[in-house]
Amino acid sequence: MVKPIEEYTDKKALRNLMANAKRLGRDDVWWEAFRRLCALEGMNQTDPLHRDFYKMLVAYEELLTEKNGRTTRASRTRQKLKNKGVVQCLEDWAAGSTLTEGFKLLTKNGLAELTGEYLVLKYQEQFSGGAVAAAKVRLIDYGVLTTNI
Repeated sequence: MVKPIEEYTDKKALRNLMANAKRLGRDDVWWEAFRRLCALEGMNQTDPLHRDFYKMLVAYEELLTEKNGRTTRASRTRQKLKNKGVVQCLEDWAAGSTLTEGFKLLTKNGLAELTGEYLVLKYQEQFSGGAVAAAKVRLIDYGVLTTNI
């Protein structure tokens, strides 16, 4: 009997499953394992915003790894996270005048719900009005539906 992907708790096993799925041309399995891997990353966080932030971070890093063909970490993002914290990272990205590489890569891969801008709208009570407005404009400009947030 095959183990359901949602029951995996080992990141290494999920990455192995993703590699096998890619080799076999099973995009559906790859994406399901990818989403499970992202979900696992944030499980140790008690705050829902922080949980979603870490899901976003691992999604970005996994997509960078796929793009570059080698393990790639979001070093600048992790440094900013360490120095400023989750809320200030998201606030800065949303209010920034340029798109982050994370936003571009996540939206290109159909993962707009994992962008920092999406998180700012989802948890808007934790952010300034300016950041919320900027995030909303950016998501509208890039065709991301925000009516259900």
